[in-house]
Amino acid sequence: MKKYFSLIKYEMKSILKDPLNIFMLFYPFFILFILGVIIPLSLEKIDSYSYIVILIILIMALSLGAFLIGALLGFSFIENKDEKTILGISVTPLKVEGYTIFKVVYATIFSFIGNIVIVGGLKIISNDIYVINEGSVNLLENITWIHVIVFSAVSSLFSPVFALIIASIAKNKIEGFALMKSSSIILFFPLLILIPFFENGNQFLLSVFPNFWTIKGILTVATNSLDNNLNFYLYMLIGAVYSFVIMLLSIKMFINKQNVN
Repeated sequence: MKKYFSLIKYEMKSILKDPLNIFMLFYPFFILFILGVIIPLSLEKIDSYSYIVILIILIMALSLGAFLIGALLGFSFIENKDEKTILGISVTPLKVEGYTIFKVVYATIFSFIGNIVIVGGLKIISNDIYVINEGSVNLLENITWIHVIVFSAVSSLFSPVFALIIASIAKNKIEGFALMKSSSIILFFPLLILIPFFENGNQFLLSVFPNFWTIKGILTVATNSLDNNLNFYLYMLIGAVYSFVIMLLSIKMFINKQNVN
């Protein structure tokens, strides 16, 4: 157990010594400020705005938490490769496998907290702002705290998947940063849910993307659109299993890429 506490201290020092990492660590609070304060102030100055704008903002809010922590973990893995930290760990009792799993676990916890901050924070400070259909549907009021917790837990599984894939492909921080920028398109894939073509059975064409299951599930609850949709908990269960399988494959790929025996 002592070796894991030492690792936690090392990881915290690594994060705090890099201004970019510090910025990304507090990014969920920044996003909450934008979505919970700035956006509502802007909407108040518009006499009428399309419900689609509100849904787009909400979907982006739901997608950001896991993506940001995944980016942070990805940079951390790449930094470990650049500094040859992984080579040093390979000769310790922890080994690369143990270190990788350790980082996956603590990043998942951070991602869970980040999701709670963004989604739960919006529910607290902007509960009466995110409404559609002329105020008849209150999106955040329909999302209970149980929904927030379950969504945050399942969505957090996407963070290590994203990080491990990026870290496996990128050879250095420059390549990693380029991949992060190009991979940000992942944030926009859930927006396809709003296109009428992807209603009913066609929605499952998007199921290849891990964040589809969580976003679709909580959006179904938020909009009360239960017709031709699965139950919220079924979306989350499938999403959790799917993300966990991809996570195991990503861990194996990352370890194999290290070429450490």
